[in-house]
Amino acid sequence: MSKSFSKLMQQGASWVTAAVMVSQPQLLLAEVNSAAPTTSVVHALAETAPQDVALQAGGVLTGQVVDTAGQPQSMVPVSVRTGGQEIARVTTDQQGQFRVASLKGGVYHVATNGNQGVYRFWAPQTAPPASTSGLNLVSGQDVMRGQMGGGPFTSMGQWIAEHPIITAGAIATAIAVPIALSDDDDPSSP
Repeated sequence: MSKSFSKLMQQGASWVTAAVMVSQPQLLLAEVNSAAPTTSVVHALAETAPQDVALQAGGVLTGQVVDTAGQPQSMVPVSVRTGGQEIARVTTDQQGQFRVASLKGGVYHVATNGNQGVYRFWAPQTAPPASTSGLNLVSGQDVMRGQMGGGPFTSMGQWIAEHPIITAGAIATAIAVPIALSDDDDPSSP
């Protein structure tokens, strides 16, 4: 195989990798089991993919917090974060319901006592048909969704999910620079 063809194949693989990272950033943190990689990747994608939620007119998010028995939880804090910053903190009413206004479409992290998750909020009339119209959160449930497990990579995983183009550019650069530096076309080399 010629050196130019090999280099072309390496560059093609770099671009395919970058494209996959842009379209599916959760693959960066997916667990791959060597015994059954296909099953593990599908399982990891199902766990880490953000849930689609349709916002109401005015960018309003509504939801309810209940306990594990389904009873509404009053006076429970609900935090909404994006880009590593908390943009809203509300408390539930007597029926466990909450409301956050003036949100825009995008990826958000929503947390309450013992429950947190990553959601993709859609502007009114733009959400896919499978979207939910609000959030139902179970307080006190020890469930972690996707990469939001509270570990050292939590904020990094959120940033990657919110900035796929920058992430893909960084990955493409990390792949392309070593390829360019290892150019063996120098006639003076043995």
